[in-house]
Amino acid sequence: MILFVWSFVVSLAISMVMTFWVQKTAVARGLLVPPASDRHVHTKPLPRIGGVGIYASFLITVIAFGAIPKWGDDIFAPRTMIGFLMATSAIFTMGVCDDLKSLSPKSKLIFEMLAASFLYFVGFGLHDVNLSIAGLPIGQPVGFGITVGWILLITNAFNLIDGLDGLAVGTALLSSIVVIATSLVRHNDLATMLSCALFGTLLGFVPFNFQPASIFMGDSGSLFIGFTLGALSLNGWTGRPSVMGVVVPILCFGLPIVDVTLAVARRFLRHQPLFRPDADHVHHKLLKRGLTQQHAVLLLYGATAAFVLASILLIREEKMLVPVLIATVLGIGLGIQQLRYPEFSGGWLGLRPYLRRRQIARAEECIRLASLSLERCADFRSICQVLKQNLQPIGIDGIRLQVPGSGTMPTRWPRPLRPDSDGQLRFSWSRHRGNSRIVWQYSLQITPAPENALAASVFRVTPGKHSYPEAAVFSDDFKMTLSTAIERASKRVEILLPAESDTERRFQTNSLPNSA
Repeated sequence: MILFVWSFVVSLAISMVMTFWVQKTAVARGLLVPPASDRHVHTKPLPRIGGVGIYASFLITVIAFGAIPKWGDDIFAPRTMIGFLMATSAIFTMGVCDDLKSLSPKSKLIFEMLAASFLYFVGFGLHDVNLSIAGLPIGQPVGFGITVGWILLITNAFNLIDGLDGLAVGTALLSSIVVIATSLVRHNDLATMLSCALFGTLLGFVPFNFQPASIFMGDSGSLFIGFTLGALSLNGWTGRPSVMGVVVPILCFGLPIVDVTLAVARRFLRHQPLFRPDADHVHHKLLKRGLTQQHAVLLLYGATAAFVLASILLIREEKMLVPVLIATVLGIGLGIQQLRYPEFSGGWLGLRPYLRRRQIARAEECIRLASLSLERCADFRSICQVLKQNLQPIGIDGIRLQVPGSGTMPTRWPRPLRPDSDGQLRFSWSRHRGNSRIVWQYSLQITPAPENALAASVFRVTPGKHSYPEAAVFSDDFKMTLSTAIERASKRVEILLPAESDTERRFQTNSLPNSA
């Protein structure tokens, strides 16, 4: 315990001195960065190399205590420790390069993946996952996948949340409390010492970064913090999956995870590139609601504290899992509702309108394919087959043809059409065949002369489906192609059209939707 306390105290002192020195040096040498886009909320140029102080403070503390024989020989496994420092140093270096000259998101992601993979193979990560399928052990590949995926998630989550003075460092500071608690419960002295050193480093940086900030951590700081916390939090899962190993790490990083999840979801719903930056993160939405920077940061500190308390509660009482998860889901849902994202409005947090748009797009594609196929149809059998193949997937159950005249039926009819009780010919591919009651219909008519008009309509007889097709998906091209195909087929079956007027065999392109 003395080691843990001293690692915190020393890292705190070094961090305050290093951050002060880096800030003064940056100002004296003009290493200031002005606001460059609408995502930046600061109004004056400031240093953006605070990550140098964070990284240097953490590295000096770890090396200093590792060199003390009393402690270093007992808890520092040389291969694991050196590998950990090499991986975190590589991430820090990449962050510095990104601060000086912006790197592409994909190249950063690939580099992070390589660093996380290296961290796993030097012994830092999930190596004792006890899982098997059909008697075959799959623990090692599962452990590798979780290690890399989790570190990538937390690394980029803290990078995205770094948008307000003190937000990222304060959130990391609170989350690291859970990492320390988990390490103590697991008796993982190495992870506990590293977590305490990181906690002291972050606490020493807070006074310089809280609003109004005098220095920013930059990508070098946010990526380093996220990568280090992601790696250290993995020690909570050993053996088979448990509540403390799975749920607790997710909860303790609740705010960054929610923010990155919302970012990916809204860009997906907008059909935008997932790596394109925007000004719609959680902190941006709070500012748009009228909160000041300081109030927004304090509110998000409160949200992070709630996630941290929930995590600590589960560390002590795993039987509280269900109430904690219910409260967390409700809290997240209410919070997202208050942020008023247009992408998540309209029910099911935006999923229902998104599915409706996908349904319309699919219907339009089916109608387009039907139009192309109808151009080659010369008889009613092929017309009905094309309509069934392309309209059945969008909820259409059949087609009807209204026979000219005063409701008299012909003595014979073209297959596969069948007469119904309304004096029309019908072809239905629904399992509700025959004269089933029509619940929805979309009609097309031939010629402006109603007494000799031949109308075609598509219909539905299955009311159990959630929604009807939009009438707008039946394009003019589809109407014209269908009318031409029926005209061709009718010439082969003189029973349907009167022979005296060839001009009356044309479809009107206007539509008459109605409900029956």
